[in-house]
Amino acid sequence: MADPRARRTLPPRPSQEHLRKQAKRLARERGLQLSIAQRLLAAEYGESSWAELMRRVAAMGSHSPKARSRLARAAETGDVAAVRDLLGKTSAPDGDAEDEASPLWLACVADAPPGTRLAICEALLAAGANARRGVPGSTPLHAAAARGPLQLVELLIAHGGIEWEEDSRGWSSLDAARNGSAPDRDAIAILLNRPVIVDPAFRAAVAAIQAGEVAELARHLDAAPQLLRMRAVEPDCYRQAARPQYFKDPKLFWFIANNPRLVQRMPSNIIQIANAMLKRGVEPEDLQYALELVMTGASAREHGQQLPLMRLLLAAGARPSDRSIAMALAHREIDPIRALLAAGAPLTVAIAAALGDCEALKRRLATASLDEIQMALAQAVINGRPDTARVALDAGADPNRFMPVHAHSTPLHQAALLDDTALIDLLLTRGAQPDIRDQMWNCTPLEWAIHEGKPISRARLAGLSSTD
Repeated sequence: MADPRARRTLPPRPSQEHLRKQAKRLARERGLQLSIAQRLLAAEYGESSWAELMRRVAAMGSHSPKARSRLARAAETGDVAAVRDLLGKTSAPDGDAEDEASPLWLACVADAPPGTRLAICEALLAAGANARRGVPGSTPLHAAAARGPLQLVELLIAHGGIEWEEDSRGWSSLDAARNGSAPDRDAIAILLNRPVIVDPAFRAAVAAIQAGEVAELARHLDAAPQLLRMRAVEPDCYRQAARPQYFKDPKLFWFIANNPRLVQRMPSNIIQIANAMLKRGVEPEDLQYALELVMTGASAREHGQQLPLMRLLLAAGARPSDRSIAMALAHREIDPIRALLAAGAPLTVAIAAALGDCEALKRRLATASLDEIQMALAQAVINGRPDTARVALDAGADPNRFMPVHAHSTPLHQAALLDDTALIDLLLTRGAQPDIRDQMWNCTPLEWAIHEGKPISRARLAGLSSTD
């Protein structure tokens, strides 16, 4: 039985030959007998002996995904020339329907040398391979993070690999890297531990913010006033990535929102922390973006800091934009919007739809643009408002158009996520197509319901799609 204290985790498709090479390298580096190195390596993988480790690998191999297309087999065996030749002959870069794993994933886990695997992946991605398509339960980025090299991980991120996406173990690619066997494991882990902060002074100031250490933060800011103006510039692969990202190349003031959630407990004196920076001069665009992060962030709300931080930022000159309001509603953060309304903000199409105010929505939709009508449908569905969703549909909203927020999905995807049959039935009766696949996970609304454990949605959608 595997030892839960193991320091390494086997890759998705472990190779006995690869492990033998690891043992030989360990013996050479430490001047050990091979049998001792094998025993030490087995222990790191959680097994009591080398023989047990080999049996475990053999058992895993018997259930390995099968490469059936010629392209998948070439990627799996590290045949660069064959991969390029097949791609030139119009082979689909993601493989054939009968492949149990994508050629890209097979290249990442292949026993070929790092340079060979990198060359194959470059060819596949240049031909249009989906950087996130792998095998059920694992992505190419997870495989590359565990095996290396660093350049392959960077390549996948630049082409759309998502570092926070979880595999069947609940691991991010950072977890895969930390538990992997890549020779450059530490460098890979640094790359995947977002945000990547290289400057030590910036990193120390962030630590003071997250710990609620006002005096320590003030000391750093007074010693280096440029900290409030500089960015923590991240590696090029994140700036090259085609997919939209938030909190990229962050500014120091953004960290007051804890969005993304980088620490579990937000400091109770975050207002004093923010004031320490405000009194030293925060740029207007940072006030604006921090307001959006606070309005859309669950952490600030859960710690009772969302509305106090909003008041502070508004008093400092921040102004809620249409985008910040739309994003708050899209994350079902209603309290900030009610606070803005109480302070005199206008009731817009998006707000009326999200709050379920049918009469106000009808009045505003009479002169609304098509984009505003689509936003009304999106916000009504996301916030579980079938009545205002019906008003938006009556006004001409398209139930099959990808939404203006959470733009990878359709309204039916979001209704499935809510487990809301009233919304699902409304959308279906208005022509929503249940077989449209989202643009991030390549899944139908039914597959969303299955993955997220939504029994009502699953039961309602199961008879409408071939996927079950």
